[in-house]
Amino acid sequence: MHNSILILSLLAIILFSCTSTPEKPMPVATAAPVIQLKKYPEGFNFFVISDWGRNGYSNQQEVADQMASQADSIEPEFIVSCGDNFQVSGVESVDDPLWMSTFENVYKKPSLHVDWFPVFGNHDYKGNSQAEIDYSKISRRWRFTSRYYTFVRPINDLVSARFIFLDTPPLINEYYQKQGYPDVAKQDSAKQIAWLKTVLKNSKEQWKLVFGHHPIYSASTKHGNTPELIQRIKPILEKYKVQFYVCGHDHDLQHLKEKSGKLDYMVNGAGSETRPCATNDLSLFSKSVSGFSSVTFHGDSIRYTFINVNGQPEYSFERSYK
Repeated sequence: MHNSILILSLLAIILFSCTSTPEKPMPVATAAPVIQLKKYPEGFNFFVISDWGRNGYSNQQEVADQMASQADSIEPEFIVSCGDNFQVSGVESVDDPLWMSTFENVYKKPSLHVDWFPVFGNHDYKGNSQAEIDYSKISRRWRFTSRYYTFVRPINDLVSARFIFLDTPPLINEYYQKQGYPDVAKQDSAKQIAWLKTVLKNSKEQWKLVFGHHPIYSASTKHGNTPELIQRIKPILEKYKVQFYVCGHDHDLQHLKEKSGKLDYMVNGAGSETRPCATNDLSLFSKSVSGFSSVTFHGDSIRYTFINVNGQPEYSFERSYK
């Protein structure tokens, strides 16, 4: 009898250990296969996806279809890709067939023909990374014009948001030590960090969101925290009161936050294949499920929602910029 109770307890721990629920869980309807999120009047919407480039396989196409369905009603202004746009070995050129099989023919629905703002992942650096920038001259929606870049969007007459996109692989030591990342050593990481400091120092916008491929914090046992970013990037984001750091790399969906911190860390690496998840002391949510994020500004607050491969919201929270 004692052994049976022990076995049942262990099974319960395995089933529920990877999902941490917000204080007020978002209800998930089951009457329809797709739940359309409420569109706020005069809201500013965008999507986030990462780690998707698999020729449509491993749930990539299914996630893309749900993105298109949600975009039909939400009408995102743009889509952010947090890297590993092409898994395994990147692309060879702007004419590589992977552009069609992994991007153009997967995210083909009209509602997804908005601007895409990507960053580099480690797998993108295994190929010809410059080709991903050069493709911006061919595709009207692929807006990857520089290795790191920034722009501002007005949310309403009083509130605006600054979006900052980082090139994280050159900030991480292992890619200089491993073979197979030919373009990493050509980058000037000190110049990028100086640029980030200057952009944030001069930023007057109420909202500041920073995107990169590698996590600052992550509970995943596959990659987890990135010490170089904790040391070199986190203090800058905190100093200039950035509200969000959004990334991929770990193939799951996570929301992490330090108890006394004001910076929300979002992991969105579930655009196709997923891996087992985990939690730690910073975890507010963690789940191994393919999906993407829908983000909505409305007034001085923001709503951030993870949407799974079936079109259902997995987790949602709101915060102000203060």
